[in-house]
Amino acid sequence: MKPSTSSPVPFVEENLSETVRTGVEGTYPEREAHEEIRQLKARIQSLEQQLLLQRLQNEQLLRLNQFNQQLETLEDIPVEAQLAANFLHQTLHPSLCMVLGFSPASQRLQLLAVAGADAGLIPPGFQHSITRGLIGRAIRARKTLLKHHEIEEPPFKLIPQLYPSQLVCPLLDNGNLEGVLFLASREPEHFSPQDIPFVEALGMRLTSAWSYQRYRNTLADLVQSAALLTSTLNLDQLMEKIAEIARQSTYAHAGVIAVRYEESWRWAYSGSVGGVALSQSLQEIVNHVYQTGIAIRVRDIRRDPRTSHLDLRDPTLRSMLVSPILRENQPVGVILTLGKRQGVNFNEQDEFLLDLIGTHAAVAIDRSFLDEELRSSLMVTQMLHELSMRIAESDDLSAAAQVIALTAYRMFQASACGMVLYGLEGVQEISLQYPSDDTEISHPMEIIQQAMQSRQICTQRVNEWVTLMAFPLQTHRRCYGALWLELMENSSRNNHYPVDEVRLLINQASIALERSILLAETRRQAHELAQAFDQLERSYDQTLLALMNSLDARDHETERHVLRVRQIALSIAQEMGVPHAEQKALERGALLHDIGKIGISDTILHKPDTLNEHEWRLMREHPLIGARIIREIPFLSNAIPVIEYHHERWDGSGYPKGLKGEEIPLLARIFSVADVLDALLSDRPYRKRINLEEALHYIQSQSGKQFDPAVVNALMRCLQKNTLRLLDT
Repeated sequence: MKPSTSSPVPFVEENLSETVRTGVEGTYPEREAHEEIRQLKARIQSLEQQLLLQRLQNEQLLRLNQFNQQLETLEDIPVEAQLAANFLHQTLHPSLCMVLGFSPASQRLQLLAVAGADAGLIPPGFQHSITRGLIGRAIRARKTLLKHHEIEEPPFKLIPQLYPSQLVCPLLDNGNLEGVLFLASREPEHFSPQDIPFVEALGMRLTSAWSYQRYRNTLADLVQSAALLTSTLNLDQLMEKIAEIARQSTYAHAGVIAVRYEESWRWAYSGSVGGVALSQSLQEIVNHVYQTGIAIRVRDIRRDPRTSHLDLRDPTLRSMLVSPILRENQPVGVILTLGKRQGVNFNEQDEFLLDLIGTHAAVAIDRSFLDEELRSSLMVTQMLHELSMRIAESDDLSAAAQVIALTAYRMFQASACGMVLYGLEGVQEISLQYPSDDTEISHPMEIIQQAMQSRQICTQRVNEWVTLMAFPLQTHRRCYGALWLELMENSSRNNHYPVDEVRLLINQASIALERSILLAETRRQAHELAQAFDQLERSYDQTLLALMNSLDARDHETERHVLRVRQIALSIAQEMGVPHAEQKALERGALLHDIGKIGISDTILHKPDTLNEHEWRLMREHPLIGARIIREIPFLSNAIPVIEYHHERWDGSGYPKGLKGEEIPLLARIFSVADVLDALLSDRPYRKRINLEEALHYIQSQSGKQFDPAVVNALMRCLQKNTLRLLDT
């Protein structure tokens, strides 16, 4: 505002007149006195103007300070804009004061706040071009412009009022257009150049507040976004979220993230960008930032030597910001934003935000990697467990091979899979393929032979889309064959082939196959051994029978006695539920129970009369003699209790050791009853045989004395069930 010059100072003029009169009468000429008075008046006016300007500047500074204090309490951009409009109106008194904000989407200025006497002339939702009129010139010049003279047309089509005095101050933040302050007055020359610093200072403070507010909002959004990232474990979904957060936080047209995963890159995009072509174009700069760990800001991709080779035809993708993703100072990937939506270049604040996003992203990506590895390991473990269980349940090698090949085919989503197994003589024993059909199986024998000979995993590129892999099926014993996979190129796999996973499967499969092969061989050998053992047992039994026949030939009184006793004892043992193995011991004990008589002289053995005390003492030694003979033969050792104790009695009056009750082995107690029953039913030199009824009556009378009552009861049950097998006596 221009200061007033009408400020009379009467006392100064009276003093000057007196001086002039004195000078006329005395020292000075009248002409020189008038000139001095004129100069003094001019100097006084200049000082008065300076004083008034200083007073106005002080007032403006006070108002600016007041504006700053009130601005700090606000957190809303429209409210802050209205506060600025009010302060401008109160300080400079324009007819119209507007705060316009720039919209990058529409590339127009939109009304944020208005003040002044003509504020009612501005319709809600008012917009203005960034190229027309004094506003357009100020934006292009990027400085405040002042207009004093009258204009022929109104500044806005919707406002018929003419404003001869206008002041336009563009609001810039790091060179980026944020908005415009527009002041207009119906009075000519209402604004002066001295008003410009105040308007620019207020505009700068308002722009800083907007920037700070957006920054705070962006940080708040980042905090919420970081919380969302921690809940996302799927790597592809996580990367898409990170790219979107980076794009929105830096007000970019496009966001891109590239993550290094298992020796290959995985990409995700946000905004109007696309896929493979973009990733190939950006690969060089991504590798550079990944390796150096240093962020890059590019103002113009087409002119910067680092990026001039990029084929980015979209004109909105002119600027670029590339930031590394670091996890404990180790690179994980790279974040890129392309094309600043507001302004022409990314700034340090954008770089800080992208670095902050990268910090959160690194943790989330690391968790996603771990989750993906755990899920993959769990899947492989479950499949391997199921594989082991199914192979263990398989009865033959062919079934086990089918389980392994089918598991590999499904597990790795192969387009084809097959297996070849060879026997010890090099003959092909197993040949199968998936998917199976009626056509003849065709194996890639070249790579199969290569894998078997080298005992290494072999890979062969068939064409641009198909890769063959062959895995030897081997253990430390030998190589049994090979498993092969036909894998199709898959963008989701990112050129990664499941070598480690297949190796785990192959190792498990090789062990399982070897187990199946060894199990088959063991079963065959066990069958052969069982046959040989049965044959050997039959040979042993034939030998025992031959030996017993020789004893029968020596002792005519016991001829066929051992065979009859064996049958009776087995019948009783089966009735009592004696295990089969002990029945075999009882059978052999029955055959050999009198083998100790070999050590008794024929004089005593064949004596027709009653034996004297000395002879009986010798005769009672034959159980011990028989036990000593058998003890040296391992396979007959379980028959020793029958041989040694078959003459012991339940009441303890037997020989050779006088055992009593259950001290006597069960097999000996069973044999004792069978032996006496057969003896009663047989002719002897010293008596005639008796009938079965009399024999049973005698045995029952000796129950609890000579015989075990349980054994006697079992004998009677055998007779009732008609299961007692008595040979012809």
